[in-house]
Amino acid sequence: MPSDRSRPQMRIAKISAHVAPTSGYKYDVFLSFRGPDTRRTVADVLYESLVDAGISVYRDTEELTVGESIGPELVHAINDSRIHMPIFSEGYASSSWCLQELAHMVKCRSESAGHEIVPLFYGVSPSDVRLRTGSYSEALLKHERRYGEETVREWKEALREVADLKGWDARNTALGKLIKALVQELLIKLKKRQKVLPDHLVGIYDRVRDVMQMLDFGSLDIRFVVVHGMGGIGKTTLAKAVFNEIFPLFDCCSFLSDIQDNDIVTLQKRLLSDILKRYPDFHDADGGVNILRERLRNKNVLIVLDNVDKIEQLRELTGNGDWLGPGSRIIVTTRNLGLLAREVMGQQDDVPFLPKNYYAYEMTGMNPWHALQLFSKHAFGETLPPDDLETISSEIVATTRGNPLALEGLGSFLRGESLKIWAETLERATKVPDRRVQENLRISYEALSFEEKQIFLDIACFFNGIESTAAAYVWKDWGLFPESGLAALMNRSLLKIDHHGRLQMHDQIRDLGREIVREENYLNAGSRSRLWDSNECLRVLREPIDYQRKSTVESLRLQFPEVQTLSSQEFAALPKLRSLHVERVKFTGDYKNVFRELRWLSWDHCPADFDATNFFPSDLVVLKISCSELRDDWPGWHQITKSSKLKVLELEECSRLTRLPFLSALSSLERLIVRNCQSLVELDESIGKLVQLNYLEIDGCKSLRELPEEVACLKALKELIIRGTVLGPVGSYLPPRSVICSL
Repeated sequence: MPSDRSRPQMRIAKISAHVAPTSGYKYDVFLSFRGPDTRRTVADVLYESLVDAGISVYRDTEELTVGESIGPELVHAINDSRIHMPIFSEGYASSSWCLQELAHMVKCRSESAGHEIVPLFYGVSPSDVRLRTGSYSEALLKHERRYGEETVREWKEALREVADLKGWDARNTALGKLIKALVQELLIKLKKRQKVLPDHLVGIYDRVRDVMQMLDFGSLDIRFVVVHGMGGIGKTTLAKAVFNEIFPLFDCCSFLSDIQDNDIVTLQKRLLSDILKRYPDFHDADGGVNILRERLRNKNVLIVLDNVDKIEQLRELTGNGDWLGPGSRIIVTTRNLGLLAREVMGQQDDVPFLPKNYYAYEMTGMNPWHALQLFSKHAFGETLPPDDLETISSEIVATTRGNPLALEGLGSFLRGESLKIWAETLERATKVPDRRVQENLRISYEALSFEEKQIFLDIACFFNGIESTAAAYVWKDWGLFPESGLAALMNRSLLKIDHHGRLQMHDQIRDLGREIVREENYLNAGSRSRLWDSNECLRVLREPIDYQRKSTVESLRLQFPEVQTLSSQEFAALPKLRSLHVERVKFTGDYKNVFRELRWLSWDHCPADFDATNFFPSDLVVLKISCSELRDDWPGWHQITKSSKLKVLELEECSRLTRLPFLSALSSLERLIVRNCQSLVELDESIGKLVQLNYLEIDGCKSLRELPEEVACLKALKELIIRGTVLGPVGSYLPPRSVICSL
């Protein structure tokens, strides 16, 4: 609990710092308890349960020596905690340090509405804590002789005040059951599992009520509710709002976003991680199915599958519900109910139908009144438009057919614009009443600068879901001004960046961007700037006679179910290639002077055999390698890492990599990210030569036990992220400006 003032100020306390705390506080919960009474019982069980639930907890591991007051570290920890939880045990009041902590908690609560105290009574009653009976009164009498009447009076008042609060009594309840209920209550208070909803919600709660009626929580059957409708209509927002209302009712919950953009193994791992609170180890969909079937069978779970476009996704994540425990609920969002219904049960007379445990909810456009309110909030920051713009606002709203995404985009675009621009916008929108909603969104696109349009198209075609920092490096190298460009896209509601820093573009806006690229040349794919369809890419690469003369392809994505071999001669037909995203591709031949413009290379499922020569893009800025069984002696390392401009290196799920012997060659590297490389046992000492490295992340590398002392040479290091591994003390030799974000 309280810390010894003789210890150094910089020490690693027992905190769950790998869990993100509630906004505004460093910790979610501060645990106050007397060690001899509870450390190996309720305190330990509660701490582990809170951490497993994603709650950031401060719990000191040591006792103060007799006679000392709580130090500044503990005072700061109490101040920086959203919820204070004293565990009142038989000996709690005998500890002057516990009473000091409690008095400071009461002070924080009285001075700030943000602090809350949730007491737990373990082996004592609220009456004991109120000093009416039991050992607490006797303990306070002893303290009075040592600390004086004034101090003890403050402690007594704190005890009585906290004892009168709503708390948890462990005397007549099984400990496991009580802690489970307590953790659920704290999750609700902290809103830890709640999904982030848009700031301007209009007309959503009637829809939430309708979906909750379909879910019918009084029934023990396993039930699917399928929310369907066109892109941009608000399906995901509705699913998030329902999830936030009902997740406390279930043993476990998981919200899987953007399913169509992820492979099934990744989704299975995300689902199991949410349910089991640990990262599972399997390598294919069958392995995931076996673990899901075994672990979910007796659990009452809530699962949201967002943006489903194939029935296999449903089968390999939920098994049509027969894997789940009684009362489980699955919410599915999809654009195409017919696809889902046809695959599940068949289809007759072109009318889709669902089995008895499936219920369909159609997400239609907003009614005119709600649509006008949503538009006005984005255009004026008010619920309704001003009188002089009411008519034209209503006319513009009518062109959107109640599509929330179009309303948001048009409202953001027109905010602060002249009446002339409003009139022109209405005219353009009115001329295409039967076109898809992209035509409305295109108005916002056309208002972008050239550089902003390039960033927009890159995200739409390749970088959706990618961390913005990595993408910004290549945009900057291309002279596209990423900071102002991303800000422009967000201001026009064409893009969001989530709390992990990932670029998030709505699928309707993404489709708009891809259509704009197709329009560059519908007949000749080799004359477009970006290609993401693997079949089109192969035609361009393998039929150079048609394309070589005028090939303008700058970015390319190739994804295959089996390894495909591609030669340097095929890539030579693309002299302007700047961004390459490949999966299960083997490069062969001599690549000298082939990738002269390449700045970005993402290589998933990279083959272990490598016989390409001169494979070192000299101007490469970002390199990502994932899901590969590459070893330390893979020949490609020393070729592919020769770029003097490489700024970002990401290695993820390289299962046979034990060390990184090639780091010394990367003199310009600024970001090094190593995730889920299970065999990695050491970082090569050459890491100390990365003088420009400012960000180092090591996540899920369970075999890694220590960092090399050469880390102390990283004078530019500003941020160190360590998760999912067991390291010894590192703070003693880190550069003074670095920050340990997660331990």
